[in-house]
Amino acid sequence: MTVVHRLFLALLIGSLSAVPLAAQAPTGTITGRVVDSTTQQPLSDVSVVVEGTRRGSVSGPDGTFTIGGVPAGSQTVRARRVGFNAPPQILVVPVDGTVTTEFILDRRAVTLEEVVTVGYGTQAKRDVTGSIASVGSAEIATIPVPRVEEAISGLVPGVQVQTTNAQPGSELRIRVRGGNSLSGDNSPLVVLDGVIGADLNQISPGDIASVDILKDASATAIYGARGANGVILVTTKRGLPGKMRVDYNGYTGSQNTTKHIDLLTADQFALLYMRNPNHDKSVTFDTTTSMPTTDWQNVVFQSAPIRSNEISVSGSNSGTRLLASGSMFSQDGIVRQSDFSRGTLRFNLDQDVGSRVRLGTRVTYSRAIGNAVRVNDGYGSQGGPVTMTTLRFAPTIPVYDSLGNYSAALLPSQQFDNPLAIVNLRANKTTTNYLLGNLFGEYDIFPGLTYRSSVAYTSRNNLQQQYTSRLLLAALNAGHANVANGDRNSFLAENTLTLHRALGEKNDFTLLGGFTAQSTRNDANSEDGIGFTSDQLGYNRLNLATTVTGTSSTSLERLLSWIGRANVNLAGRYLLTGTLRADGSSKFAVNNKWAYFPSMGVAWRLGDEAFFRRLPAVSELKLRASTGRTGSEAISPYQSLASWSVGSAYAIGKATFHNGANPARNSNPNLKWETTNQFDYGVDLGLFENRVSFTADVYNKRTYDLLYAKLVPYYTGFESYVTNVGSVQNKGSEFAIDTRRRIGSVDVDLGYNISMNRSKVLNLGGDKEFLLDGVNSSLPRFRPAAIVRVGEPLGNFYGYVWNGIFQNQAEVDASGQPGAVIGAMKLKDISGPNGVPDGVIDTRDRTILGNAQPRYFFGQTGSFGYRALSLNYVLRGAHGFKIANLNRQGMETPGGGSNMLPAVLNYWSATNPTNSMTGLGIDPYDGMTSRWLEDGSFVRLQNVTLGLDLPATFSSRLGTQRLRMYLSGQNLRTWTKYSWYDPEVSSRGTSDLSLGWDDSSYPGIRTFTFGMNVGF
Repeated sequence: MTVVHRLFLALLIGSLSAVPLAAQAPTGTITGRVVDSTTQQPLSDVSVVVEGTRRGSVSGPDGTFTIGGVPAGSQTVRARRVGFNAPPQILVVPVDGTVTTEFILDRRAVTLEEVVTVGYGTQAKRDVTGSIASVGSAEIATIPVPRVEEAISGLVPGVQVQTTNAQPGSELRIRVRGGNSLSGDNSPLVVLDGVIGADLNQISPGDIASVDILKDASATAIYGARGANGVILVTTKRGLPGKMRVDYNGYTGSQNTTKHIDLLTADQFALLYMRNPNHDKSVTFDTTTSMPTTDWQNVVFQSAPIRSNEISVSGSNSGTRLLASGSMFSQDGIVRQSDFSRGTLRFNLDQDVGSRVRLGTRVTYSRAIGNAVRVNDGYGSQGGPVTMTTLRFAPTIPVYDSLGNYSAALLPSQQFDNPLAIVNLRANKTTTNYLLGNLFGEYDIFPGLTYRSSVAYTSRNNLQQQYTSRLLLAALNAGHANVANGDRNSFLAENTLTLHRALGEKNDFTLLGGFTAQSTRNDANSEDGIGFTSDQLGYNRLNLATTVTGTSSTSLERLLSWIGRANVNLAGRYLLTGTLRADGSSKFAVNNKWAYFPSMGVAWRLGDEAFFRRLPAVSELKLRASTGRTGSEAISPYQSLASWSVGSAYAIGKATFHNGANPARNSNPNLKWETTNQFDYGVDLGLFENRVSFTADVYNKRTYDLLYAKLVPYYTGFESYVTNVGSVQNKGSEFAIDTRRRIGSVDVDLGYNISMNRSKVLNLGGDKEFLLDGVNSSLPRFRPAAIVRVGEPLGNFYGYVWNGIFQNQAEVDASGQPGAVIGAMKLKDISGPNGVPDGVIDTRDRTILGNAQPRYFFGQTGSFGYRALSLNYVLRGAHGFKIANLNRQGMETPGGGSNMLPAVLNYWSATNPTNSMTGLGIDPYDGMTSRWLEDGSFVRLQNVTLGLDLPATFSSRLGTQRLRMYLSGQNLRTWTKYSWYDPEVSSRGTSDLSLGWDDSSYPGIRTFTFGMNVGF
């Protein structure tokens, strides 16, 4: 931790500890008991709070609670626990005396009555006019995963969470109502305890109290230029009311691959290879005897442990609420030499300073270390990705040769490294230090008017250290080291005023106004070394390289904002929310520094109308409508300014070279924000005392002024320039239903949600389309393989239609297909007028082959409770999308020199005129065709957790207040037609333009864990 980090922490904690406590008013005590209305048994872990104060407690195993220091007089007391509901009680607290009460909690759905976090505040969910979804800590706690996004996957309509790369510590793809931008990041904005731009991979899920997802413009416009992709508000746990308590949560488990790909045995491989008339005659096999098979998947893949331990201390006393926690998480990869570990520390403090002033701080520090193996890249002369070589390395080759060295590939021409050598002789370590902290104060100027000021600091340091051995093809006889360091530091200051006024019994309004300022600095530097005489020191002595080069860069971005919001409640039934944010960014050009983002939301609580109360089955009914504008910066700093490329070499005369500079980018003084306009119409319905709740939304988003690197004529001296061009639409609908009932002695909670979104390119600034590569550098003829076209959705694959196998010379002669031979792959001729073939296969025969975006995705959850036993599960899935399986493209060449799929045994021949597999020694057409597209639709049993809460009488004998043990499994089963590891894979990253490619990806992971929760 740097000196700046230590100083910041010291200021935060020291300033709070130095605050004097004000004199206390006369007080009394409230004691009582909480019971379940159905079973009449005591309820533990119920939060009992005196409203309008910081006084509260949590019921123990026997259901009892005690709240001391309660201001004397009439007080409103409320008891809350997820899954239960009870009306508040009004108690008269005597001076220096005790009042006793009992809370009887009903088991019922409370989704329309809970409080949710919105931007810069909270609201009762029944008063919300926008589209907001919430996940509480109880739901998160039932799924032991390293990241909170994985815990909410399948729980929230309109939110798609994909594990596009299963390697430990890898980035997840998160989309809220589709992607808007062509070139920018479409991930939602993350706000952690009010701090904008947090990294959820650095936060322990056990620290999180709630996750609220803002989806429509009425909810997100308060974040203006960063709200177009949705907003995820994460609130961490605070100190629990009552005496100090200690909690431990931990689990340990094992991970394995979800699938073992069936390949040819050594005998099958050798027989096909020898039958190939074009095989390399320098390599022969004796096919009359059986040979041992090297299963490289068993060599490289492993059963790997996963572990998590977390301990927290929390409590409150005399206006002070404290929570401190620490956790350690570690995950070994199922591919050897890959792993991820993270340690986190959290400190949350709330302090009352008299009756009108409150101070607080939220501090998180984490350190994460990840060791990655090479997947999805390293093709050609680089020796290959580890998964590709694991599957394609010849099964006739042993792991080590006769001298004890790593065995080489079967053929000298093959650019394959030994798979085990790749994982053992290549290092790629990333160390991340992350600090996020804020200090805030609230002052009640007079009842109903509160001033809040906060300052936050976020620091992220990434150190990446890489080394490639001299024995690997990528650095043959040389060795290659790289050390890169990146620092991102952000300061955020926010000041808001909130006024709340009640006008009579049923009318009220809340006004919010404020100013925010944020400054972010990015610094990066790297050193590269080539040429080492030994691999022993790796990247630790980069200066020993023969050639050392380095780069460095820095950037600064600033954002100033004014915010305002009004919430109006008329007659308790008619709701109105109006929001306006003005953002000024240093990223944009002189003519467009400022932009304005308004929104309006209205709602009608129809269920509260007198005429509707005659329907006793309807508990709640609210109709919602909203519209508004949000934005996206979508680009890095300085893109509107002209730039030069410095350090280029140029010649003067015949032999002398000098460092110089050349123009790299032209200026664009009109560059501005991407702007998204959204309409949303929704309904919230509760039935049978909210035991059944239903939510539906229909939306239409249009994003204008897309930031895009538009190609320009070569005579301009530039390849492209960043400008605002075109528009994209996302239209969709979302539905969710939750039911809660009791069947005999079993509590049953079931939830269902489904989301449908379809994007459409509306305009590309005069262009009709542009083409994308989508594939790796070793497949040049696959380019282009994807397309963005006006009138079509994003994520389209582009290429030729596969039309079977050439069966005879007559078909070859009539095809017009270059290079056609009998037994080769046949392409469909579609380029003539009105779809009539023109007899020639050329680039005009390319067409859209399918789309990588699902037509709909869904989740189904279940929770069953019987006495001390509980069972929870999550099913989720997606339907109607394609995956380009490039793994097959390299493994369906009968008779080749690398291992193949068993399907090649059905190769074409005169005696086996199949239309599904090419002939021996005939390479498949290496352009993009529909042959490599597969249906990715799937249903996945995402999680199952079986828990046991030990009775209080038993746990108390062990010296604990609460003891829960559980068994859990993640990614247990996937029902899909897709033939490879995981249908959610995306080898080209998380971009919406290059989604759906599976090319030597990390294998899918199945996990089993055992854990316990202990409270002291």
